Amino acid sequence: MICVSIGDPSQIAPTVAMGTRLLELRLDLLRSRPEELFPVIPEGIETVVTCRPGSYNDQERIVLLSDAIALGATYVDLELESPDEFTGPLLEAADRHGCKVIISHHDFEETPGRKILGNKLEQCFERGGAIAKIATQVHSKEDVINLLSLYSLPGRKVVLGMGADGRITRVVGPYLGAEFTFASPGEGNETAPGQLDAEQLIAIYKVIDAS
Repeated sequence: MICVSIGDPSQIAPTVAMGTRLLELRLDLLRSRPEELFPVIPEGIETVVTCRPGSYNDQERIVLLSDAIALGATYVDLELESPDEFTGPLLEAADRHGCKVIISHHDFEETPGRKILGNKLEQCFERGGAIAKIATQVHSKEDVINLLSLYSLPGRKVVLGMGADGRITRVVGPYLGAEFTFASPGEGNETAPGQLDAEQLIAIYKVIDAS
């Protein structure tokens, strides 16, 4: 499944019209409250709610994510490195409302070795993740191999290589067991380095699945 990452409210309607069934709502970029966003999302569309640090302080992020969970978010994405004071209330809210928890680890500088990656994956599950997400900056073919090798480990996961050299991980992930892969709603609207847009991914999958 393709999860389209939305950073502007105007992107929701055309993305849904494209046939997308899963949206990531980047609350840190959207600058709109959940009660403004969820009413315009058609029934049957699943959502990942994410609010990365920077635009809001932790208490504001807790409120935004809690509101989104209460409004019916399918998944909430929480950073592995977040303190318990941040993660705890959101894990409780997710459990109360039947929202699945993604615990994610990002390294915007490099891709560490296979052992470190495996440890980070395990930590994501230990912190309460039903799904672990690992995203690291890719600089070499070895980085790609180390990332994709994580699919041999147990547990539900999404593993992504950031940057142009990591794009292959975004394409092949679903064939190796990824819960989904992320795409942008269109060229120039990427919310992460190396993101392909949804139409590109759909075209690639049509070629692969037709063979």
